[in-house]
Amino acid sequence: MDVYTFEKSYLERLKEAEAVLSWDGAVMPASQVRNEWKSFVELKIEPAGWQAIWKIPRVICEDLKLRYPTIVYGYVDQVIFDELKAVFVVTAVQDSDVHLPESNEVSLVELWPTIKQENDALNVDTTAECIDRLRFFYSHVWMPWDKDYDDDRDWVQMHLQARIQLACDLSKNKLSRPLALHMRTLLMEAMYIQQRLEYLELDLSDTEAESDDEAVELNDNAAEPARKQAKTGSGNASLNVSTLPVTDLMCLHLRMAIIRSEFEILENPEMRRAYSELQSNSPQRHLLQRRAGRPSELPLTERAPICHVVTVPNTLQEQMVLLSLAQKQVKPDTQVQLANTLQDVLSICRSDDDILLSPGEHTIKFLENLNNQGSLQGLVKSEAILVAQPQLPTLPVVCSSDEGSTLLVIDGDYTLAHLVLDCRQVRRGILLRNGTLTMRGCRLIGDGNSSTQEGIVCMPNASVEMHDCIIEDFAVGISMRPQSSAELGNVQVKNCNTGVELLDTTVALNLQGSKCSFDSCKIGIMADNLTLPGKEDKVMILKQYSALKRYNDRNWLGNCNFIDCTRNVRVFNESDQLLAQRSQQHLLGEELESENKENIETA
Repeated sequence: MDVYTFEKSYLERLKEAEAVLSWDGAVMPASQVRNEWKSFVELKIEPAGWQAIWKIPRVICEDLKLRYPTIVYGYVDQVIFDELKAVFVVTAVQDSDVHLPESNEVSLVELWPTIKQENDALNVDTTAECIDRLRFFYSHVWMPWDKDYDDDRDWVQMHLQARIQLACDLSKNKLSRPLALHMRTLLMEAMYIQQRLEYLELDLSDTEAESDDEAVELNDNAAEPARKQAKTGSGNASLNVSTLPVTDLMCLHLRMAIIRSEFEILENPEMRRAYSELQSNSPQRHLLQRRAGRPSELPLTERAPICHVVTVPNTLQEQMVLLSLAQKQVKPDTQVQLANTLQDVLSICRSDDDILLSPGEHTIKFLENLNNQGSLQGLVKSEAILVAQPQLPTLPVVCSSDEGSTLLVIDGDYTLAHLVLDCRQVRRGILLRNGTLTMRGCRLIGDGNSSTQEGIVCMPNASVEMHDCIIEDFAVGISMRPQSSAELGNVQVKNCNTGVELLDTTVALNLQGSKCSFDSCKIGIMADNLTLPGKEDKVMILKQYSALKRYNDRNWLGNCNFIDCTRNVRVFNESDQLLAQRSQQHLLGEELESENKENIETA
């Protein structure tokens, strides 16, 4: 089945939002904005009975240990207009492992009405368009902190056009790449924090209510001496249960306040321009300071590629050993630059430069893309990285300096070698948008708890070549989108919910030789949207990769081993998909479309 999708310009979006928020009052405070949307929704949306797809939010997927995105099919039993929510009844799930309550209270913006409806008399076209307007407004215009604005301020006058102009600038790549990615990251984090706050506050209120009920029951039923003792015990138990959520709430509110203060500055076009100029000029100033008195040196954009050697503080003897290792990797006559931190190098290097890392932890907050034949390599032998129990302090480890969405974004040909990528603080290790990523002797480490964390995501037309690598402790080790490709040689995927997911039959996968293995995964390989002639089952379980290859022998090659996996190969039948392929890809790529979308400027 298909869902409604709408392609509109930002000018159309602005006019639609202005039409909804055309209030007769002299001032439109933030508190009135939601009321205007309520009135609009009441006129446009069918109150009950229409079928839709519910895209379950990441926060709920994490709490219920579901993969993300997870979609389910059902119908709206009731629209709660005052809260812009609906009571959604689940009637079908794609994955039999997904267990949800039959009836769920969900936000309207999480619903996608289906084109095919059981009741043709319903005006679902208008309902879908209304939800699309609402979704755009609350995704791109309304900020989570807007509800805290004072009522004597005109929210529409202050923010509506500026916010839509900002969304337009981001979409059309009118901002510098670092600034655009920084603002997108802030927005994504703020929206996630908002969902997390709502979820924790609801959970905390439920816990307090249960605790009050228990106290009343103890007061009514227990004897007097025992009642005091039991009540005290109950009070302590309640405090212990809620301590962690309260601490999380404080941290999330603090982070939201920081994001708000920074974003409100960047929302101003003049401040954005100043930020971009500062970012573009700082590397030039840095280089000018370094080469003071050497005016004949070529500018950054005109010089030949150089090799940056990044080392952490160590003894002179250890540094000399590292430089000896670097000497073996650097090509003759290549200029070499010594650096203090990887973050400094990434801020000034050219996309085709090589970077060598010493053992130690290298934290980054990288808002650009790696591309154009460059490389990032560790000064260590791959054997030390691939051992069963690696000693991380003795290895070159790249990690995120904050809880960003993605550790590294690749948008062109690039090489990673002899590295540990510590992805425990991010939602995604590597986002491969385009080109070919070559990885040798690398280890990707996830947090081992999240049901939504991905190791490598290959977007359409991108390819990854991995040799002698380990991917461990992710929800999804490698996610292959349509038209992407992967060649894996001696790659181990360990302790993942899903080792490799093949989301379309156009994916090309070559497990070279027979040394690839899936160890202790819940699902070794998951194949979606596969045509199974004569098969009526929604899901098929296979024991060997060779059995899967028979259904797509042109694109799926090689062989592998499965070690202690709950299910070796799991296949979803194309004939029993909840969504048509076009709609499925639209929902699948919806989140990634808002991240790291800018144009790529190769040197």
